[in-house]
Amino acid sequence: MISTGVKGLDQVITGLRLGDNVVWQIDAIHHYAELVASFVRRSLEEKKRVVYIRFANHEPLLKEDDKSVTVYKLDPHAGFEPFSAQINSIAKKEGEGVFYVFDCLSDLLSAWANDLMIGNFFKITCPLPL
Repeated sequence: MISTGVKGLDQVITGLRLGDNVVWQIDAIHHYAELVASFVRRSLEEKKRVVYIRFANHEPLLKEDDKSVTVYKLDPHAGFEPFSAQINSIAKKEGEGVFYVFDCLSDLLSAWANDLMIGNFFKITCPLPL
């Protein structure tokens, strides 16, 4: 079992499994940031590699100068295909067993203009062996 870093949440969902893709619907970015902080703290305690995909306009979810987390800064305004290709390239470079944290996907709307593109991004990204 992989812990979310939140004991009660782990009990309710019986934890995460390698390969799970988790998407949260949130009302405020600070709610997501709290979940991310707990997940990353626990993952690092368990000696897991963590990669943060940074692309949004909101405040960073993690400290970008923290050497225990690898941060990739991407520009979704370059377009759907280049952005998706960069994610694919990162996943191949980082290899297996890495835990990924993404900025809020809603911020992709300003670059791609519709939910369909975000859905397509999720469909092509999540099947990858991240």
